[in-house]
Amino acid sequence: MDEQAAARLYRTYGPAVYRRCLRLLRDRELARDATQDVFVQLLRHWTTSTEPEAVLHWIYRVATNHCLNLLRNARRHGERSLELAPARAAAGTAAEPQRLVAQRVLSRFDEVTQAVAVGVFVDGMEHEELARALGISRRTVSRRLDRFVESAREYLARGEG
Repeated sequence: MDEQAAARLYRTYGPAVYRRCLRLLRDRELARDATQDVFVQLLRHWTTSTEPEAVLHWIYRVATNHCLNLLRNARRHGERSLELAPARAAAGTAAEPQRLVAQRVLSRFDEVTQAVAVGVFVDGMEHEELARALGISRRTVSRRLDRFVESAREYLARGEG
């Protein structure tokens, strides 16, 4: 891929990737770095036959998974600055302990289930919209979400959160 094509891709998809990363990471510098990482992957896997809608779905999935991995790795290494962004609560509010519990619960699931839960509960996406973005069926979104909710309730009922 030539430099002009790469620049065109970045102009087209860069803002969406950055917003997604910023939404999850809540840190501008980390979101910029994550956006670059996602675009490195895009450039490595790009083919001229790729449809724009397929690219957007792939980018959304890669950006979500990349950010969730950053959050998971930071938590494993004891870095408290990287925590899952709450849907509508500011840091330092009463929702802070709830956010930490939500992070612990979320970390117990695979990447697809995490992406489904974040898409629905953090981003407020509809099942159909999320299915298209992740490249899975709406039924799979519903099943993953049902399993997530059921397992999360059991986990919290046991007092592990």
